[in-house]
Amino acid sequence: MIQGMAGLGSTDPQQLGPYRLHGVLGSGRMGTVYLGRGAPQRGARKQLVAVRTLRPELIRDRPLRARLRQEMQTAAASMRSRFVADAAGCELDGARPWIASEFVPGPSLESLVAQYGPLPESAVRALGGALARALIALHSVHISHRDLGAHNVLLTADTPQAVDYGLALGRMSGPGSDEMADDVFDLGATLVFASSAHRPFAGNMLPMAREDPDLTGVPDSLCPALFACLHKTADSRPSAKVLANALDLADTAERPGTHWLPDAYLHEIGLVADAARRLGGRRLFGR
Repeated sequence: MIQGMAGLGSTDPQQLGPYRLHGVLGSGRMGTVYLGRGAPQRGARKQLVAVRTLRPELIRDRPLRARLRQEMQTAAASMRSRFVADAAGCELDGARPWIASEFVPGPSLESLVAQYGPLPESAVRALGGALARALIALHSVHISHRDLGAHNVLLTADTPQAVDYGLALGRMSGPGSDEMADDVFDLGATLVFASSAHRPFAGNMLPMAREDPDLTGVPDSLCPALFACLHKTADSRPSAKVLANALDLADTAERPGTHWLPDAYLHEIGLVADAARRLGGRRLFGR
């Protein structure tokens, strides 16, 4: 999400809801992501946020908007995890709908693996523990991520964070255990990519009817847990809690990323954080 940072253009809004915008963080098929600052309600402390605009045609369905709004409100009120970007607010009924979440000044796992190669096993275990705990936090308030992938995992020198939960608008089946099992499937696929730099299903996240996941390059000791995540039957996949214990018994995920991420990753994380500071101006970051 952080790639493609730039200043505001002539056609970009200056403000969305309570958030004054300071730059563009990136763009994708759903819309543009801006760096913003403001307070969700009068008297509250101002915060840095990533404000994602949504193309109106993606949320024309009223029940879909209602579910997305309810999930964002629930996350903002009840869900706290150092491994999940905090929800900050949304406006889905206007001409320019948007969703805001805590700003995470780090690159995506996808970009880091593409640039520097896969993570060592110890780092994959810590990452898996962090992301499993992110799912535990979301599932505890009955929210499914629905699009957990390397593009939606941002890494900082402190911790990995899952972002853009609930925004896979094409996967809005009813809430329930199958969606949670699908999140575990996505986590397994993400960890295969993190440990091998390739996808488990020939470039596709979804398994073919008779296709087994390709775990080539994945350390042998990780294969049983990741294979279980990628089981074709949802009921056969482990829960996020079981997975967190299986991958990260030593709770390495609770330690700062500087203790377990490779130096090349940390160097790039520092460069991205510096670029974000320049984009918003040092005063936004308290420096």
